[in-house]
Order: sequence, then C-alpha cells, then structure tokens
Amino acid sequence: MSSIDTNKTKENESVSKVLVTGGAGYIGCHLIRILLERGCKVRVLDSFLFDQHSLDNLKDNPNLEIMVGDIRHMEELASSLEGVSSVIHLAGIVGDPACNLEKQVTLSINYEATRLLVDLCKYNNIKRLVFASTCSVYGARGEEILTEESPISPISLYAETKIRSEEILLKAANENSLEPVIVRFATVYGLSRRMRFDLVLNILTAKAVHEKKIRIYGGVQWRPLIHAKDAAAALMLCLEASGDVVCGEIFNAGSNQENYRIKDLEKIFVKLFPRINIEHVPPMNDERSYNVSFDKITSVLGFTPQETAKRGVKELKDSLLKGNFADYLADKYYNVKYLYK
Repeated sequence: MSSIDTNKTKENESVSKVLVTGGAGYIGCHLIRILLERGCKVRVLDSFLFDQHSLDNLKDNPNLEIMVGDIRHMEELASSLEGVSSVIHLAGIVGDPACNLEKQVTLSINYEATRLLVDLCKYNNIKRLVFASTCSVYGARGEEILTEESPISPISLYAETKIRSEEILLKAANENSLEPVIVRFATVYGLSRRMRFDLVLNILTAKAVHEKKIRIYGGVQWRPLIHAKDAAAALMLCLEASGDVVCGEIFNAGSNQENYRIKDLEKIFVKLFPRINIEHVPPMNDERSYNVSFDKITSVLGFTPQETAKRGVKELKDSLLKGNFADYLADKYYNVKYLYK
C-alpha cells in the first residue's frame, strides 16, 4: 500500500486513539490493521450487519476495542467518542442499489448520522474527522477530467447523501478545533476479509473464473479504480497529515494511471483468462462516467497507490481458484441482497 511514515503516528497526538465507524467493512478491516500496526489504540463502532468475521483474528489485540452499535443512536455514538482524539467515518449504506431500497433509512444513516457525528465531535473537542466519500458525486461527465474543484452532479441517492454530508463537514472546519478531511474514493476493488462481489472488477473476475465468460455493459463510461488496501492507506495519510495541510480539504483518492473505460478492462481479462468469452451488451441503467484527476492527493500527501487493476484481478483470480468464495453469488457478498433480507 502507499508509503506511510511509521514514525508520524507515534509523534502525532491526534491519531493516538482513533474511532473507526464501520471498521468491520470492506475498507475498514484493512484500515484497522494499518492502525494497529502503527501502534494506535483503535475503537470500532459497527452494527455488524455482516457479522464480525472480518475482525476475528484481531479480537485479542489489547489495542483494539470493539463496540456493537448504531451510528444513528446518540447514546451509542457519544459513548464511542469517549477518550478519542480522532475519527474515521466509514459507516453507511454503500452503493446505489442498496441505498435505493429504503430512501428514509439511507438518509438517516448516510446523512443525518453524519450530522450527529459532526456535532458530537465538536462537543467532545475531537481534532481530526476523516470522511469517506466517493467520486460518484461527479455523476455522468463524459471526457472531462475532474478535479476536486469540478462541479458536482450526483445522479444517485448514494452520491447525494455523500454531498450533503460533505457540506456539513466543510462548514464545520475549524469549529471547536475540528479538522474535517474528505476523501472521495475511486471505485474500489480487491480482496478483503469482508468480501464484496457487487463491485465491477470483483464480479467480473468471479464470473471469469467460475463461468469462463463476462459481460461488458456499454463500455465507453469511465471508472477510476483503487484497491481496498490503497483506499485504507489514503485514509491513514489524511489522518496523519498536518491540520494546516488537510483541514477542510477534499482529496480524490486513486491514481491517474488507473482511470479506465469499462471496455478497456477487457484487455486485462483477455491476458489473464486467454480462453474467456466476452459478450458486449447495451449499458444498463447506470449513467455514471467520471475520468478523475488524482494530482492533488499525490502532490499534497505523496499518495501513490501500490496496486493496479491487473494485479488486483490476478490476486482475486488466484484466491478463487484456491476455492475461496466458492459461492460468490451468496447474499453476504452483495450489499443490496443482504440488506433486502
């Protein structure tokens, strides 16, 4: 993952005890391991809808505290902030299909709980609050190269809740010493202890392994990609950086070299699966397309992702061929299927 100064965390008081909401999730379980490796004391607040399996081998770590709770409940959220110096906010309903199941529930979790968290952070004099957002806030933008200064144009409820949450955080910058930082992730992929197959690169790889064929829907739409491990590393850098550098800032997290048209992913699969059958079909009801610049996070924080889409597909292919995730269509690997239950 991205290079991180191992001495910074020990020297930086703001990261000595960290609350991670949603710490058992797809990115969170990578992040928890980085924090513990850096010697941080970590508290996880998670509702564990997908059980605690992703943190099983960490439960005996004396620097890890696990709290089962709901970020919408003031008492539980307030309790989780006791003695904490910084927060990384990952908890939420992720993805367009899952968010569309129940609009009011999505708003309460993805937006109203964020507002509550910001208020409680200010009340408790929390110094750093890092918020996980998404590049899908840019919407359907064609060939335009998008920076953090580009106009936002959400076309989904998921993106709308992220934008509304971002607005709350930016307004709170420097209130009661709070230093909010926003990280807009590229489309995430790769192995995780809380595995997901409702992500484009992951599901294509699973189908390539098990069905020997994949479908490319449309193909001209742009998607920037980032491995879950690199996403966690980006969060860590935002946590460690000086407040003068990151307070009130937005960072797109990804790599300029990992912006792909969906059809260009075909080259990766042809190379790794020489006998694969690729079917091209009309696009589904997903207009999102965003070609994103990641110059800012590279120049300001020195972020350089260590993984590539090709290596990520190879890694996942090898895992699947070893018999892992044999039932890759199981509900637990798909946010919308599991929540619908």
